[in-house]
Amino acid sequence: MTTTPQPGSDAWTEDFSLPSGECFRMRPLRPDDKARIAEGLARLSPESQYLRFFTAKSRFTDAELRYLTEVDGWDHYAVGIARLLPDGTEGEGVAVGRFVRLPDEPEVAEPAVAVLDALQGRGLGRRLLQHLIAAAAAREVKRFRTEFLATNRPMKDLLEDLSPQARFVAEGALVHAEFPIAPAQPQPAGGPPGPLFEWLRLSASKAVTLRRRFAMLFDRAWVKAQLQRLGLAPAWLWSSEESEPAALTEGDAGYGRSGGDAT
Repeated sequence: MTTTPQPGSDAWTEDFSLPSGECFRMRPLRPDDKARIAEGLARLSPESQYLRFFTAKSRFTDAELRYLTEVDGWDHYAVGIARLLPDGTEGEGVAVGRFVRLPDEPEVAEPAVAVLDALQGRGLGRRLLQHLIAAAAAREVKRFRTEFLATNRPMKDLLEDLSPQARFVAEGALVHAEFPIAPAQPQPAGGPPGPLFEWLRLSASKAVTLRRRFAMLFDRAWVKAQLQRLGLAPAWLWSSEESEPAALTEGDAGYGRSGGDAT
């Protein structure tokens, strides 16, 4: 998988492949994706259209296409998945996912996903929803609320799998679902986690025993400085009387608690 982020913007791409070897690209939707969205709707079967829109939907109006593609990335966030061709260019669009924040409840958003019939059941809907959950957390959304037809059992199964806390209320032909979004975890200062961060995290959580094995490899003051830089070493973990950092011993049990388509 290749991810190319642009800090401070939504100009990123994520390339991935399925076990079948088929390659795809996920990225934010853009205003110039209107034709792709219109073509995607035309390629959905009547059954998939009904599951997604609760009615037959053969085409989008111009106003609907503007709404679906001209998004702000905060209150209305949308991504699409397209086939990735051997030359690195994008082929046909195959799936789309989005969430829209509720105007009267800014901490709640409504998610939606749709995948072309030929690719349903292959994991694209799951990937989209997982991405939407992460994007929502980063945008201060605390809950997802959605509704789907009671006959759409795969959607219910997916939501239950992704969030054991999901709650469902049946109302006639519809099922109303709601589940919490875990808060986004802050990145360590200095950039994304790297090998050093992972080594320090594992040692602090006692996943590896480093007390003696690496004593000769790392200077105590250097380790302390790195832990503090990454926010992994509260001051109380260090004592002037210790001969080695408390975070690297085995006895600290309290460290590390700093507190559409459905598949």
